[in-house]
Amino acid sequence: MSAEQIQCDPSRVQGGDLTHLPDGLITLNLSLCTNRLGPPPTAVAHLHEFLDHHTHRLMPPPYEAPAPPYHAERLYLEAFADRLGVNEQDMLPGRGVTEFLVILARLLRLSNVAVITPEYTETMRLLAYADFKGPADGVRDTAELRLRRLRAAMRTHDYVVLSNPSNPLGHYLPRAQLIRACQDNPHTVLIVDEEYIEFQGNGLSLAGADVANLVVLQSTGKTYGITATRAGMLWTRHTRLRQSVQAELPSWPLSLLDITLAHAALRDATWLPAALARITADGRRLQTLLTTRFGPAVTASNIHYRFVHLEHPYPVLDHLHTHGISARLFTRTSPGCVPGLRLVAPSTESEFDQLSTALETLTE
Repeated sequence: MSAEQIQCDPSRVQGGDLTHLPDGLITLNLSLCTNRLGPPPTAVAHLHEFLDHHTHRLMPPPYEAPAPPYHAERLYLEAFADRLGVNEQDMLPGRGVTEFLVILARLLRLSNVAVITPEYTETMRLLAYADFKGPADGVRDTAELRLRRLRAAMRTHDYVVLSNPSNPLGHYLPRAQLIRACQDNPHTVLIVDEEYIEFQGNGLSLAGADVANLVVLQSTGKTYGITATRAGMLWTRHTRLRQSVQAELPSWPLSLLDITLAHAALRDATWLPAALARITADGRRLQTLLTTRFGPAVTASNIHYRFVHLEHPYPVLDHLHTHGISARLFTRTSPGCVPGLRLVAPSTESEFDQLSTALETLTE
């Protein structure tokens, strides 16, 4: 399929669809930023046990013993709160990070909102009415520039939104610097999407920070390789905003099957550290592989994906497709975007060999 065909086909515009490739070609999807080592086997086993012995609990609304109306999402929030070391009372459950972004975008429509770009495409779509604060034209973004724009936006806006680590570039702003930005601008609420914070390192979440003008969004989907489940949380000490979001949530925001799998994943204390150690090593290997081919066009980061700045990314995407590899495509067609490809780290020797061969045969 040509670049022009991909460009015209909405189902393939992100570069992750490989269904058009010839039968028999080994495909490797590097466009999705989930934990490719998941789900945790213990969580899958727990779900099997539930389906084998507790299917009768699928008939009523998602209550959980010992005593209704103890909503089942309490199990999820308690496990998440224990992992983060925060108070469960400051948290709300929801269907991934996306549901909270949808609600917040609706609640803040009449407010003065800034989004620090480049940013997650869904965030920019939902908050299209906001001020997009990107780097100057012709300037390649860095973590330092991102922090500078954040601090400037917090001096002039009611709400500021960013992902940390950033999607798609992978830049990370240290926890202490973001807390300081909140302390310096107490009348501005900072909303941080921490979907990939665990890939950056343990204990880095802003949740629990002693500031009232902070909202933290996380999910268990990308971290534990269970993105198909829709389970996430919002943490904040901003009482009025938390109550406003809660009023928009349904009576039972999470399904019992989502809760069963995600709760078991959160309670497995051994799987995630081992998985993340391996993923970190794979990410460094990916960095070396891409830098050998693209040089300084590759954004350095410490998480499981890397971004390659390409003014014309379609030829590279087409070439990867001929080798059965997908990458996440970004173009300048939307405000706040930068052109290039984002690739998540392969997880096996054969996958690394496949990507290495594709890069070695890539011509200008």
